[in-house]
Amino acid sequence: MIRYWCIDKVLVYWLRYWCIDKGCPQILPGVDILVPAGLIRPITLRALNLPQPQSGQKNYECVFVIQGTTQRIPAVRFNSSCIQCQNTSYWYEGDETGDMVVDFSIVWDGHFFIDKPATMKALLYKCEAQRSSCGQCLKAPPTFECGWCTESRRCVLRQHCPAPELNWMHRGRHNLRCSHPRITKMGPLTGPREGGTRVTIEGENLGLQVIVCEMSEALLPLSPGGPVELCIGVCSSEYRTLSTQTYSFVSPSVGRLIPEKGPVSGGTRLTMSGRFLDAGSSVSIYVHKDPCLFLRRTSNDIVCITPASQPGSGPAPIRLMIDRAEVTSETRFLYSDDPTINSIEPNWSILNGSTVLTVTGSNLLTIQEPKVRAKYAGVETINVCKAVNDSVMTCLAPGLVYNNPSPLEGPLHPDEFGFILDQVSSLLVLNTTPFTHYPNPTFDPLGTAGVLEVKPGSPIILKGKNLVPPAPGNTRLNYSVLIGETPCLLTVSENQLLCDSPDLTGEQRVLILVGGLEYSPGTLHIYSDSVLTLPAIMGIGAGGGLLLIAIIAVLIAYKRKTRDADRTLKRLQLQMDNLESRVALECKEAFAELQTDIQELTNMDGVKIPFLEYRSYTMRVMFPGIEQHPSPANVEKALRLFSQLLNNKMFLLTFIHTLEEQPSFSMRDRGNGRMEYATVVLKQLLADLIEKNLENKNHPKLLLRRTESVAEKMLTNWFTFLLHRFLKECAGEPLFMLYCAIKQQMEKGPIDAITGEARYSLSEDKLIRQQIDYKTLTLMCIPPEGEAGTEVPVKLLNCDTVTQVKDKLLDSVTDGSLVALVQKQVSAYNIANSFTFTRSLSRYESLLRTSSSPDSLRSRAPMITPDQETGTKLWHLVKNHEHSDQREGDRGSKMVSEIYLTRLLATKGTLQKFVDDLFETVFSTAHRGSALPLAIKYMFDFLDEQADKRQITDPDVRHTWKSNCLPLRFWVNVIKNPQFVFDIHKSSITDACLSVVAQTFMDSCSTSEHRLGKDSPSNKLLYAKDIPNYKSWVERYYRDISKLPSISDQDMDAYLVEQSRLHGNEFNTLSALSELYFYINKYKEEIVTALDRDSYCRKHKLRHKLEQAINLMSGSS
Repeated sequence: MIRYWCIDKVLVYWLRYWCIDKGCPQILPGVDILVPAGLIRPITLRALNLPQPQSGQKNYECVFVIQGTTQRIPAVRFNSSCIQCQNTSYWYEGDETGDMVVDFSIVWDGHFFIDKPATMKALLYKCEAQRSSCGQCLKAPPTFECGWCTESRRCVLRQHCPAPELNWMHRGRHNLRCSHPRITKMGPLTGPREGGTRVTIEGENLGLQVIVCEMSEALLPLSPGGPVELCIGVCSSEYRTLSTQTYSFVSPSVGRLIPEKGPVSGGTRLTMSGRFLDAGSSVSIYVHKDPCLFLRRTSNDIVCITPASQPGSGPAPIRLMIDRAEVTSETRFLYSDDPTINSIEPNWSILNGSTVLTVTGSNLLTIQEPKVRAKYAGVETINVCKAVNDSVMTCLAPGLVYNNPSPLEGPLHPDEFGFILDQVSSLLVLNTTPFTHYPNPTFDPLGTAGVLEVKPGSPIILKGKNLVPPAPGNTRLNYSVLIGETPCLLTVSENQLLCDSPDLTGEQRVLILVGGLEYSPGTLHIYSDSVLTLPAIMGIGAGGGLLLIAIIAVLIAYKRKTRDADRTLKRLQLQMDNLESRVALECKEAFAELQTDIQELTNMDGVKIPFLEYRSYTMRVMFPGIEQHPSPANVEKALRLFSQLLNNKMFLLTFIHTLEEQPSFSMRDRGNGRMEYATVVLKQLLADLIEKNLENKNHPKLLLRRTESVAEKMLTNWFTFLLHRFLKECAGEPLFMLYCAIKQQMEKGPIDAITGEARYSLSEDKLIRQQIDYKTLTLMCIPPEGEAGTEVPVKLLNCDTVTQVKDKLLDSVTDGSLVALVQKQVSAYNIANSFTFTRSLSRYESLLRTSSSPDSLRSRAPMITPDQETGTKLWHLVKNHEHSDQREGDRGSKMVSEIYLTRLLATKGTLQKFVDDLFETVFSTAHRGSALPLAIKYMFDFLDEQADKRQITDPDVRHTWKSNCLPLRFWVNVIKNPQFVFDIHKSSITDACLSVVAQTFMDSCSTSEHRLGKDSPSNKLLYAKDIPNYKSWVERYYRDISKLPSISDQDMDAYLVEQSRLHGNEFNTLSALSELYFYINKYKEEIVTALDRDSYCRKHKLRHKLEQAINLMSGSS
């Protein structure tokens, strides 16, 4: 096909078609083509002179180029002025941009492009791209027709939102508000107390307008900082948000001024130091009454340029306006007279400048950055100055830019010459002081090729021009000549420099420095014509011989060292192979244990739980380590009088507060009647403790964390009394099952009798980190009459000590007076198969467990005691690290101890069910048929009441109070010390494992997030994946308790009276009174003084009654 084109008045000849002057087909201008991605729709365009396709010609097509891919869509010509791209969808990859300009065109007959306006473009867009929030969605251009779908929470077109009449929000809708606003940034974060600060708030879903708030004046003298609360429309939870940043009211102040004085004409860069100078949104600075040009500010300083002083020289006050706050400085800025210039020496320089000028004048120290300037042919040059004192400064002369093609032959005078001294305009031009610039000196090259050969010490002549400017006076240019890096002495004449060369040899570069210029005329080749003397030659020969001998000796030593290194390398390689084999074996065994050892515990369903009686249980919890309790002396009358005083609430509170103020009052002293009265006192003490904690501005989460008061210890004892029944009926069983499971799992493998370390453990500190070879033996315990079929199998290890064997036998045998041991693996003990080892149990009666057997019956006293004098050290399975007889080969057989850490995981998997059962029982409001104890609900409601009373709304604080109150003060103590509840013996390895479980229990009650890594303790990593689940149990437990109906004080008092009645006869009240009287006697003066200060105590003569009890006790003693 042949085409002819012409510009403007177009004449186009096509095959079977022609047009003349303005008759060309074209797309008319219009709005941009908006195409939503993924939506099938036609595109209609207005056009002009569109030809009708003839027979054999291709129809119209719309061509889109999207991300390099061409997409052709059939188009329909309605008439000569309208064309439509048929229904199709368009798409582009990625959500990095919300809209994309794509190239489009209309094609006729396959390759004829219809003209279109250059400004017309097709815009392909996605509503959801870069518009993940409601606010971002509604800010999309209105022509996009995007809206926020509240049901799917996405930015979509109307047809993509279900029930758009209710769920689709768009810009044309009235009362448009996005829910769940969020503040991401605000500023400034501080402002003056007087207010007026404009705080700009940025965020998501804040509406379609920029939010700027102006702060009002602070209402309180010491208004604390706090977050900004923002409501969109109404302050409901959906349209309300708080900023994570806090806004604070501050009091800006100004202290020191740097510098303290400046010229009257101004221009001094004044720095004011102080506090909170970056507060507020706007700042104005005034020196006297004139504004100081603000430059920058930080929290500690603010900088401005001083204005000219209208009143003249003298002190001027400094005043800052920060929003509505006016801040004045006690220090005043001193305006001094402008500096003057009297003389310049010398008053000439070279064309390049940079020669030293000495300037004399007055008040020169008031200028911070003095400069000297020169202007020639419209080009200004500036150089720096430095004030020496108030009347002298030195400057580097400014050069001149000489652009004339012909070289400068004579002197040149600048059009302007002067000084830039802040804003002192009178010294900018000093044309009354003539200043002259002379041509720059030039130098001829050294020799023809720039290299000059000389002997050491020979003078060097450097020739040139303009070396001495013809200026009046005795001042000359200051030349420096370097030969290599060494300066030389100079003699300067009009056309040459005479330099005494230093004592150097070889090639040395020559460098000439003058007035900021550097010249290198060439290189000196300094040579010496002297030859070596005979002594020098002999010395060189001797040195060479010694060097050769030294090289031979080094080679011999190197060969021997290499041979030794090869032998050492082979030995190390062999040791590494052995170690690799052992590591592979250990890893294989660890993998097998992880896959096969789970749930290999003996069935414990029929085990009888040895609960302690109520009195023993309470004594062990309240007085751990104290087995004997005091009996009262014959002072019954005095103690009963003292008991009446204790029943007076004001006396008891005064007595307790006085004891807590004594520095010698220890934690055990805080733990030493009537439960309902004790509960009233406990509530009052807890309320006082909370008030004291808040008054001391301690963090609320620290409440009840430590035992620093009687209230905290009394709370522990209160739960001890009231949760005994819950322990016995519900929580005691999973705790005892966990203890038995830990004991059985530990005894499956070797346990070191000296260190307490075991093969299976939850604690890394109690894990045997060596390979211990052992075998399992099975002994049969035979009844006294030797009845067949009733033997009790007992599993032992061939590495167990005698004491460990006896313990396992006693755990397996429950009755009988005679035990026969039939050995199944006799080879381990070297005993013949026909032998039967029989021993009467009567000699070991004291070792049998009963319901009241103390721990001493299972004493771990070794059969061999170490000799301290000879330094004997005992070891069972793991040799002491300090043992000195360790052979050289043993070191190579040791493995990295972390290989054995997989045993922790195997042990944890075996015990997981028992840990879960215990935690689920404790953190459940109704479990195993037992209801939640009244004491827990009553105390949690009391803590919530105290939080409401003190307006503590943070849920984390309430959660922490409850965790510190019950789980951390009672349950952790019981888990770590099951011997408080059961008549059992707790070994060191069992104690270590229970400590890991207790630590997991404590972490489950914490509200803070634990960031764990490879360097974290193993006991935290072990249960890291379980703790989030446990935390959900704790939160559910607290939430379920809060939903339970409240317990009235009358119901609680009835319950406490019943508890006092049930256990009132199990304790010696006089013994407790005798113990309390000890503190009366010890702090008598402080208690009497406290009673005198209290008006209630004075009114009821409590001091007189106390003194009566003291006198009776003194008389009895």
